[in-house]
Amino acid sequence: MSSPRIHPHRIQPNRRSRLALMGFTLMLIAALLVGCVGGSQPGPTALPLRPTATADFSTDELQQGLDDIVAAGVPGAVIEVRVGDRVWSSGAGVASLRSELPARPEQTFRVASLTKPMLAAMVLQLVDEGKVALDDPFNDYFPQLFTDAPEPVTIRHLLQHTSGLDDYIAQLGLENPERIPEILATPHKPEDLLKLATKQGWRSTPGTEYFYSNANYIALSMLVEKLDDQPLAESLRTRITEPLGLNSTRIPEGTELSDDHLNGYFTEQGFSIEVTRQDASLWSGAGGVESNVSDINTFMRALMSGAVVPPQLLAEMTELSGDGYGLGLQGRADSCPDRAPVYLPLEISDADGEQSPQPTSMPQGESTPTAAAAQLDSANTPAATEGEEVQIGEAGVVYGHLGSGLGYRALTLTSPDGARQVTIAWNGSPANYGDDPRVDLVYELADKALSVDC
Repeated sequence: MSSPRIHPHRIQPNRRSRLALMGFTLMLIAALLVGCVGGSQPGPTALPLRPTATADFSTDELQQGLDDIVAAGVPGAVIEVRVGDRVWSSGAGVASLRSELPARPEQTFRVASLTKPMLAAMVLQLVDEGKVALDDPFNDYFPQLFTDAPEPVTIRHLLQHTSGLDDYIAQLGLENPERIPEILATPHKPEDLLKLATKQGWRSTPGTEYFYSNANYIALSMLVEKLDDQPLAESLRTRITEPLGLNSTRIPEGTELSDDHLNGYFTEQGFSIEVTRQDASLWSGAGGVESNVSDINTFMRALMSGAVVPPQLLAEMTELSGDGYGLGLQGRADSCPDRAPVYLPLEISDADGEQSPQPTSMPQGESTPTAAAAQLDSANTPAATEGEEVQIGEAGVVYGHLGSGLGYRALTLTSPDGARQVTIAWNGSPANYGDDPRVDLVYELADKALSVDC
């Protein structure tokens, strides 16, 4: 496993494209779908994990932005914005074309690739536990898979979408609109999905090129299940949702969502198809999670505070390649200018050898404190001495993911200090995601939300 460099007072990962990242814009994903140590609890933070105060900033422009998304041709949209201990949420349009009931921010939806940061976090927890290393070949755990790869595929390659794996989406037969509901409701084995991905051969030599493929995260789902010896849904529960109190987040069994949800709609060739019912096995850790905007923001805040992944591994997670992708996270230029770097202290062993969180660190020139490190067992983290810190992310960049599923799309972004989050979801998707008129509107709204208190 490669690690950030350790310095007496600062730890900072190598950055291959520092200048480019400052102007980097979260790229649109061409694929159809566009992720705590077991039993551990979130550590103390300088900010509440969930906001405790109602927003005191103006929300009229934010509400108008949400209304504009619906006016651009989807049934409904929901949002939650967090700034420090303040929160605002809202909905626009309807949750279902059948009932015409309003879309509400507490309703759940299929989060699509907002699943990927959660899965990536679980993989990094396994790294921290010493059960796997980022540069281990995947074949060490599944010798029967990827035997024809031109070079070994590592866990890091899968997390970064540099494995050379093609996607399996195009092989599902979704080009026939009448068959879409049937295909989505059919259970799939992960091995079969990976066979579909390799059917056309490898796109590139592993580790050489970035290509976004859901098959990478299907493979990682298999890895988590093998190492945890339980279904992925159970690992999500024990590692993420229960420790963080995410009561609306799960991987559904079968095709049904929770009772109070947004229905999903797929538009193709001039007509709309309801696609709410989807078997979670088709997406798994690539996009199978059901959640709501509040739970997603809570997860992202906890992640950036060091309460989900130890700080040194979080630093690797937020280290973006020249293509703008880290380990399950994408980056976008921060709409709040002149943000200072953010640092988290590493955990330090006390006299008894126990890990203890260190006090909150203030980034230079920043008025908002970063969160303190979590109480985590950092078995794979190099030993730290007092005063060592790790840089989280890049100054001037926010982190998150774009989710593009069948019938559902979503965007989540957070500042690296965990102080600001926004999650937006809408329940309609087109056949060609590159032509979706809502995406630009969603980015504009997210930028406004993240800069309300600049």
